[in-house]
Amino acid sequence: MARESESGLPIEPVYGPGVLEGWDPAVELGEPGSFPFTRGVYRSMYTGRPWTMRQYAG
Repeated sequence: MARESESGLPIEPVYGPGVLEGWDPAVELGEPGSFPFTRGVYRSMYTGRPWTMRQYAG
């Protein structure tokens, strides 16, 4: 059964190591804190910030 994401991209039922052949994370994924921000907007993410607990009401 073929599935696709809400963006119309195909979703395979199982992904194996062969899917990543020719894919270079240094080029395609980027560094943390750098464009295209696939690994977060901050280089260290939130390791230097304490977690806060927020309450939602409404």
